[in-house]
Amino acid sequence: MTISLCTACSVAQGQGEATARPAFVTATLPPTPVPQATRTATLPAPATSSAAEGSEPSVSEGITTTQINVRAGPSTASAALGLVGPFVKVQVIGKDASGSWYQILFAESAAGQGWARAEFVQVDSPEKIPLTGGASAAGAAVSGLVSQRINVRKGPGTEFELLGELNSNDLVFITGRDAGGTWLQIEYASAADGTGWVTAQFIKTGNIESLPLIGGTQPAATQAAGDSTPTPGASIRTAVQDGDTLQAPQGAAVFSSSASRALQVNGEVSAPGDAEDWIQFSSASESLSMEVQCAGGTLDVSLWNNEKPVDGFSLSCGVRQPVRVTPHSKYVLRLFQNTPGSTTYMLRVEVIR
Repeated sequence: MTISLCTACSVAQGQGEATARPAFVTATLPPTPVPQATRTATLPAPATSSAAEGSEPSVSEGITTTQINVRAGPSTASAALGLVGPFVKVQVIGKDASGSWYQILFAESAAGQGWARAEFVQVDSPEKIPLTGGASAAGAAVSGLVSQRINVRKGPGTEFELLGELNSNDLVFITGRDAGGTWLQIEYASAADGTGWVTAQFIKTGNIESLPLIGGTQPAATQAAGDSTPTPGASIRTAVQDGDTLQAPQGAAVFSSSASRALQVNGEVSAPGDAEDWIQFSSASESLSMEVQCAGGTLDVSLWNNEKPVDGFSLSCGVRQPVRVTPHSKYVLRLFQNTPGSTTYMLRVEVIR
């Protein structure tokens, strides 16, 4: 299972950046064992900014809240440098202008650093992290922010080959547009020519009319509607026993105004196999929203407080609903496979602003 937190909840204790419903995204991973608090990432020693100054760069300690991809730049369109597991300590040295990505020390990369999604790295004081990097590899000046998970295609239309996906809050560098302004060409490292196309509908950017026109007229079958990603298909695997219980949940998160404000969990339960997952959280706010997306079956989702189920609580697959909780009180969500079979799920708990 994978667990992830959005930037802006502290963690007591989840391929990739994290993928999901159009508003957020995380990749489903094979079940992971109960995390150990002592696990740390292999990190290089902090380098001095210059020999003359002899001072170390500003470093903030963070903890990953899901298995993450480390990228060469602040976007899933950038080249993948390697993986960092869930609940691993990392050293954060900077962030991009949008605050959606953190630059971290990463010994496995040639430069000794890389970029990770900020929503999946818990730090105590994100406002103290300095702005760094985030430049286009080709020197392009126009950047954009992805508003929901979308497909990247080889050309400006849904009939073109699918190259991959971008996630909500990805930073992209835009190199051009089609004649109608409904598709944008972006830098995309995994493509053969280093570029891909996305629908402009889900990219937040400036005046697209200032972008250069790329190519001629688009094919007749091209659609102007959004090219978003479908819900993942069902899994028939048997979930591995991970040993979590009400007293020892898979992970725990604390939502606060200065730290994380959303918890996202990708997991799988099955009967026979591991029939239940337990996820703990507490919140400084009393107003939350919860939803669970399911594939392959349905789940019995219950909310527990003081080791007792909360009366009247109900959460069905595919439904997003508001929930009121007692501030700073510990709650635990139980996701239970109540029929024979296997269900993969994505749970999202978020503070309502």
